[in-house]
Amino acid sequence: MATLIMTDFTDQKVVSGLNSYQYTIPTAQIYKCRITVDHREASTITVSIVQAGSVNATLATITLPGSPANLGLPQGTAILQTAANCAVNDTITFSITSSNAIDQQLNTIKSRLICTVGGLN
Repeated sequence: MATLIMTDFTDQKVVSGLNSYQYTIPTAQIYKCRITVDHREASTITVSIVQAGSVNATLATITLPGSPANLGLPQGTAILQTAANCAVNDTITFSITSSNAIDQQLNTIKSRLICTVGGLN
């Protein structure tokens, strides 16, 4: 799994699979960072939003407690959202990880990422 560098986050990015996606902040502002992850109910993924640079912190994280009893159920959706007070050249990294074999296939996990200027209002 490699970290993919994303450019121009003014539009929502749609990605598939487990990976890390990094965005470099162009201007000092407060940014709204949001990731929506479509997953199987049996998924045990961990989703994190991390800021690095002027502040080094995990801004938000969630771990889904998948269950083998849910193997036949359709997909669910997890949403993680936070605000980040960023300086120029800070990075925001969206990380989607799992050690569960069901989550390793490319088309099992679909995520929508966005990082835009503005708070959570």
